[in-house]
Amino acid sequence: MNNLFYHFLSAAVWGGSVLAAAESTPDLGNIMFVGDSITHGFGTPSYRWPLHKIFVDNGVQFVAVGVTQGNQNPRFCVQPGTPYAGVPFNNRHSAMSSERAYEIAGRINQSGRLGNSNMFDWLGLDSEYSGEFKLDMPAQTPDTVVMMIGTNDTFGDYGNKGGIGAGTNMQQAQAALIGTADAAGTWSGTGDLDVIADALRRVNPAVRIVILTIPTWHDARHNNNTAADFAALHAYNKALTQWAAAKKIEVVDVNRVLVNPAREDKPGVAEVQFFHNRDRLHPTVQGDLLIAAEVAKALGCPGRTVGLPRKSATEFAPMRFRGGVFKSTNAMPLPERGAATFTGALRCRVGDGPDQGWNPEPALRVTLGNGENTGVLHVTESSILWGEKKDKVLYSADMSALAEEIRVAYVAGNAEEGRTPGFYVWLGQDLIGEALPGMDSAANGHVPGLILAPLNGIPVELPAASVSAGAYAPAL
Repeated sequence: MNNLFYHFLSAAVWGGSVLAAAESTPDLGNIMFVGDSITHGFGTPSYRWPLHKIFVDNGVQFVAVGVTQGNQNPRFCVQPGTPYAGVPFNNRHSAMSSERAYEIAGRINQSGRLGNSNMFDWLGLDSEYSGEFKLDMPAQTPDTVVMMIGTNDTFGDYGNKGGIGAGTNMQQAQAALIGTADAAGTWSGTGDLDVIADALRRVNPAVRIVILTIPTWHDARHNNNTAADFAALHAYNKALTQWAAAKKIEVVDVNRVLVNPAREDKPGVAEVQFFHNRDRLHPTVQGDLLIAAEVAKALGCPGRTVGLPRKSATEFAPMRFRGGVFKSTNAMPLPERGAATFTGALRCRVGDGPDQGWNPEPALRVTLGNGENTGVLHVTESSILWGEKKDKVLYSADMSALAEEIRVAYVAGNAEEGRTPGFYVWLGQDLIGEALPGMDSAANGHVPGLILAPLNGIPVELPAASVSAGAYAPAL
């Protein structure tokens, strides 16, 4: 029992918050996504695809509008019309790979991107424009705009040998993007993002604009980023938040779920697995999954259900601590061997975070199975990992400060609903693992149920744990 702490809370206390009444389903109206290759979809279908699934799962009213369709790379494209749970994904947006904010603001009309189009053309505000890239106004007037723009402006146009550069270069990029602020904190209103926002409000004074921070990419040899570069980008994102508050624009800090807190050598750098190996700039499918959850929360949407009913963990069979590990008791209803679906839930805090330095070793092993198929999850001080080999990072954060439920469910496939079979993992309401592979446990003699085993003598708190037959999404 060295340095291991176990605390149980009553089911009523644990489930008190998750049974709170859900807010009304949001109506986003015409929603337009504006940005560069991260929104367009470079090596993935972009965060817009998992966000579409969140909307559908929760009955959100929306119509995606935009001046273009599809993804940058046909290999990774989700074809327009592909359904999820019967609702087609039209893959409409107003984003283009390599796009700059000054182009969307109409600073350069002959850039060659988007057919020489810009926000004024899209919205029908340029009487001389006759190109193909425009919205069908007023029917497609944007009601909600989600915008992620600025990576190419900072990383490319003001960079040093491919890196963003710190100091003067970032100050120049910031002035171009959001203008400047005086000593009293009053912004000049002269930036490219000011021009874009003002144009949107000309056609719809009530438009809701949500802007995403620039993702802090990982370091890679060919982009020469230094700790000063990451600090400069975080300084820009902080200024962006201040500018947005003055402009009455909502901000989503995507770096909250992308940054690896354990990278003390380069504070603020993102988790390597959330970005593609080739450039460390474009998010992977996992990165997109995390970004989508952050955007959804900002828009007032609960998390993905994967088409499953929501159910509180207080309705699951509670766990008991026996012989050094938490195991389900024989008296409780458990998944039968070979059961099609099953769910486990727990709350945990591990380690002491940065206090004594980050410990990369797993503190808790979570095993969930039906005697034939088993999923294995590991929790460290700074991450949630999947797989027996602990080789897939699902989430990166200070797990010593965490109080949200971790839920793992084995879900049977449903082609009509667009659901792939495998293990699904939630952290609170956020889906952080989708259709993850398990391992064949028949030969290993794994018993059905949920087993929690503390590891490596790292302090672990387990307020509650439970297991259930059937697959369920977290309750609201």
